Amino acid sequence: MRKLPERIGKYEVRGHLGVGATATVYQAYDPVIERTLAVKVVDKARLDPQESKAILARFRVEARAAGRLQHPNIVAVYDSGEEDEIVYLVMECVFGRPLTAYLHGEDFSGEPEKVCDILLQVLSALAYSHSQGVIHRDIKPSNIMVSRDGVIKIADFGVARLESSNLTQTGDLIGTPSYMAPEQFAGEIADPRTDLYAVAVIFYELLTRKRPFDGPNSAVIMHRVFTETPVPPSVKNELLTTVLDPLVLRGLSKEPADRYQSAREFESAIREAMHYPLLKGAPPPIESSMPRVAPHMLKSLRTNLGKEGGTLPGVPAPNVLAPLAPVNVVPAPALAGDRANVLFVDDEMRILTALHALFRQQYRVYTADDPVQALEMVKRIPVQVVISDQRMPGMPGVELLRQIREVSPRSVRILLTGYSDLASIVGSINDGEVWRFINKPWNAQELQRVVAEAVDIAASLPDVPAWRLPSESRFDESILCLDPRDEIMPHAVHDFGERHWVGQARNLDEALRLLQEREVAVLVADLDADPAAVKALLHALKVAYPQILTIAVTGAPDAVMLIDLINEVQVYRFINRPLAPGQLQEHVAAALNRYHTYKTSPGLLKAQRVEPEKVTNSPVSRSLFQRLRDLRGRLPFSN
Repeated sequence: MRKLPERIGKYEVRGHLGVGATATVYQAYDPVIERTLAVKVVDKARLDPQESKAILARFRVEARAAGRLQHPNIVAVYDSGEEDEIVYLVMECVFGRPLTAYLHGEDFSGEPEKVCDILLQVLSALAYSHSQGVIHRDIKPSNIMVSRDGVIKIADFGVARLESSNLTQTGDLIGTPSYMAPEQFAGEIADPRTDLYAVAVIFYELLTRKRPFDGPNSAVIMHRVFTETPVPPSVKNELLTTVLDPLVLRGLSKEPADRYQSAREFESAIREAMHYPLLKGAPPPIESSMPRVAPHMLKSLRTNLGKEGGTLPGVPAPNVLAPLAPVNVVPAPALAGDRANVLFVDDEMRILTALHALFRQQYRVYTADDPVQALEMVKRIPVQVVISDQRMPGMPGVELLRQIREVSPRSVRILLTGYSDLASIVGSINDGEVWRFINKPWNAQELQRVVAEAVDIAASLPDVPAWRLPSESRFDESILCLDPRDEIMPHAVHDFGERHWVGQARNLDEALRLLQEREVAVLVADLDADPAAVKALLHALKVAYPQILTIAVTGAPDAVMLIDLINEVQVYRFINRPLAPGQLQEHVAAALNRYHTYKTSPGLLKAQRVEPEKVTNSPVSRSLFQRLRDLRGRLPFSN
């Protein structure tokens, strides 16, 4: 082993973490912010001169790819640098082991629920990276870290393909043979479905302790990938029912078009399968599609709640520690004459104590200082409103609220955050679908007003099933693009032109005219040409016609602007320029589905209530509200 350097850049080196073919990873320490880090270093002098250019280019791709990704299941990249002899990448230090070590040391074949938990975290990370235009291309167990508290972290984006990069063209063979999709062996350009193929291989391997296609060399593996049909997992592992077989085999389809088309679709299929017995002789699960919590986490939960200060203010410990087997979600009670259940989540007990004191007279207040604890509570207690902090160890508030949406879609979700936390705001719009942002430090009176409004909305929401894709894929509803730059329209026509009317407006006048002529379900709006005027239009539309789903596109995201887009506009999705292929398609498809749901259950529109616009007396706003009166009655189920 080479001598340990004392310092790399400004970072103090503390030890070795690992050595690979081209890089060494050190444990390091940043004395400025007092944080332990991992530093991945490539020594230029040790590279083969013929390969050094490609290796260094891929190292820089890793810095660009991982550096733009901020997700709880992706190893965070904080910094990169280059000196005369080395290039380096500064990353989050994950204290744990790669999934490879678990495959060698543990047998998951009798624990399919644990396998599903692992895969759900991997797919959550890939759904996010794909939405940011980053395709990993080398998903395999050695690139999946398992932290000490059971959190999955995807690492090593060194061969990732960025939508905006031409580093890897058709003809390059990239990946690890046993996890490579047929199109990778053929040298074709990878897309998100290529990563999902690798996930299916890992799924198969965790369930059976065998890979679907293996062999002594790449040529044999490639031949089997192209010519053989894998044996279903339940045949390889006789403990399993056949429930997971179609999921795994679809993921291993030879043709990308036959696989799951997105990580979210794959994730939803796994959650649905978890409603059924996965082991022969096991009773059917009775919980919702919320992923199970690892047994060691439940043990930790019991221990922590038993400590002084660990019980929930206002909630006797036995109520929380009653049998931990999940129960059916209980419908939320009518709140007339009863108090609503409100859950606050924050990792600081002093804040929870203050919130409990502020609200205990009006509501039944529950508090949790751990996201896992909060999820368990929502599974057991009908919670009308959830208010979560963003910055918490283990799981940020955005991810917590997204998972709560899966468990309890009728719970109104509020995120506590700061203006500077741009990534959490974007995630909460696109994944968590929060109802409001509240900025810290909050004003107590304002907080009470927002929570009261949320409780009022929760009490009036109809009891309908979770949103599902409609059986019929063709609709009469239209898609309108407010697109003065002619940038959004080509994508929308390409993705939806055969099934929907897709129109373009280059200014507000054209947008209002088309809104009058058509039943518009989705409005995709470019914010950059005239942000104030477009935001005024979106606000006026949401007040008059809350069923219209809006998607905002901008190249200059601003945290304050995005918070206003939620609080004043209830924008459904946000897209940052440059547009990534597939991103607009995914968001518009979700918006069309939500519009269809609103048509069948219009009572859900109560959750679209927005704050008054901050500049309500502007000439633009007054003009828009006046002109929108002419539209009233034109659109279905309008107010």
